[in-house]
Amino acid sequence: MLKTCAARMSDVAVLPLLAAAAGAVDALAFIALGHVFAGVMTGNLILLAIGLGSGSPGDAAFPLVALAGFALSVVVAGRFCRTGGGPRTKSGATGAAWSDGVFVCLAVEVTLLAAVGVTWAAAEGHPDGDGRAVLIAVLSVAMGLQTAAMFAAGPSGAPTTYFTGTLSSLLTDPAGGRPAAVRLAALLAGAVGAAALRTWVPAWAALPPPLLAAGALALALSAASREPEP
Repeated sequence: MLKTCAARMSDVAVLPLLAAAAGAVDALAFIALGHVFAGVMTGNLILLAIGLGSGSPGDAAFPLVALAGFALSVVVAGRFCRTGGGPRTKSGATGAAWSDGVFVCLAVEVTLLAAVGVTWAAAEGHPDGDGRAVLIAVLSVAMGLQTAAMFAAGPSGAPTTYFTGTLSSLLTDPAGGRPAAVRLAALLAGAVGAAALRTWVPAWAALPPPLLAAGALALALSAASREPEP
């Protein structure tokens, strides 16, 4: 009973932590990396179309980089997240299995976000030139990994990088949307925190995303260790 309760507590926290990381990443990408998103590809498609339609193809470059990084990551990581190892644990909340591949994808995401954090700090919070394109590509790959991992997690996963459908569901069914509301609040909190850090201590603004994602991974692994092998 105690182990199951601990696993459920871990599950409850994992998705909001990932959502907060995604909110922080998208805020930083938009503010400092060419006014694009790392995880919201619908927005990037519109930005790409605006650049092309306005006769300014240069404005389409960064949205295209973000789209390419995200798409490649989801395609490659999606299969691995589903098949990279057997079931590792059952979600305390839903009973759905998380494979080892899900944990590997999240671990790679944490590594990429940490690399961006180090690079960001080295640039004192003001990346420029080609470095911005590299950073948006890496961040988009990281968000693609997170998205692929949540898809592979099945019913125990949920959107943590895009929220249009989540917001629509919450508005149409407020009573049954508490978990979605928590994830949405976490997304906003992550974005607010990243924007504030970018304003006041820009060199450290990219530190929260890897810490948040690492916290989510640690909690997920903790839940796995508390559940019996299937």
